[in-house]
Amino acid sequence: MKRLDLQWFVVGAVITGAAFAVPGMAADSSSVQTATLLAAPLERPAPSVVQPQRSMLFAITRAGKRLVAVGEHGVIALSDDDGQHWRNARVPVDVNLTAVAFANERQGWAIGHMGVILHSADAGESWQKQLDGISAAEILLAQARQQATTLDESAREDLLLRAEGLMADGPDKPLLDLLVEDPNTVSVVGAFNLALRSTDGGATWQGFSQTLDNPNGMHVYALEKIDGSLLAVGEQGLVLKSAGAEATLVTQQSPYEGSFFGLLAMGRQQVLAYGLRGNAFVSDDAGASWHKTQVPGSNNATFNAALRRSNGDVLLLDQSGRIHVSRDRGRNFRTLAFEWGAPLTGAVETASGSILLSSLAGVVQVPTAALADNASEE
Repeated sequence: MKRLDLQWFVVGAVITGAAFAVPGMAADSSSVQTATLLAAPLERPAPSVVQPQRSMLFAITRAGKRLVAVGEHGVIALSDDDGQHWRNARVPVDVNLTAVAFANERQGWAIGHMGVILHSADAGESWQKQLDGISAAEILLAQARQQATTLDESAREDLLLRAEGLMADGPDKPLLDLLVEDPNTVSVVGAFNLALRSTDGGATWQGFSQTLDNPNGMHVYALEKIDGSLLAVGEQGLVLKSAGAEATLVTQQSPYEGSFFGLLAMGRQQVLAYGLRGNAFVSDDAGASWHKTQVPGSNNATFNAALRRSNGDVLLLDQSGRIHVSRDRGRNFRTLAFEWGAPLTGAVETASGSILLSSLAGVVQVPTAALADNASEE
């Protein structure tokens, strides 16, 4: 299923082999610059850009009081003054980064295209590559060969065929979401059912794709922990849930057939799922059942991201650059008097309580007046 939306752009840029340009690269000698451009994206560092906050950004989060945004060509932008000034982090790869999360104010992870997993131990100042699509395929093939000895012939052939195909494909599959439970436990999911987990802070990784009930290899766009269980959603209405933290994620009845692009935990058992064409659903029982959310002002625009504010408000961000707010735990939304003119990709609440957004046109701060109770019903 091909989609002309933000998430397909993120996935498609790798699958279709989009060329890597390096806009805004800092001045350097021609010989060094030429050598850098010829290096493989997994080996050359991200370019240093003059205004990293104006890059195409796919996610934003906090590391303590610091803001960290990730985006195209490995750009990671840092701000220590609630978004007033930004600078580049030191990043070892030149690939699009799709998500970022921190376990605490210093330990964080970022993921992206070509199966890249990056780790920072200094609040995002510098990053080290822990894994990429090449090493991930090697891990999954080794696991498959070990597991194959316990399977019947048909299941063994299918498992090995998938793992060997992953090796043959090379590092072409993006990671799309990560769940950081603590400084040791990190899980990542992505295109074509790619899923890996570390329980030692990223020193080692193991595949858990085989525990996802996803035989057609649908893209998994979001992973969240709800009431002690793992909940995952993806394309074509994929909803998976485990009976516990380590159990198999089995298919759940989906409230619709379109793709889900995100999950937002809102309480012990409350969760919001959102995706294509203005569709969003809320569950009060950790994903066992769903109720359609009302968003009258969405005009069927795809929802790309969501945020629960410290005051309890829930924000939904859409492809058309608008924000929708709910003050009843995600059941009903109204559209704020704000429009950015570029697809919104993420949101974060700063230490001072303001809201900053990441977008395909960089970082933008939501005016205080727009967050007041003046949202429209239409």
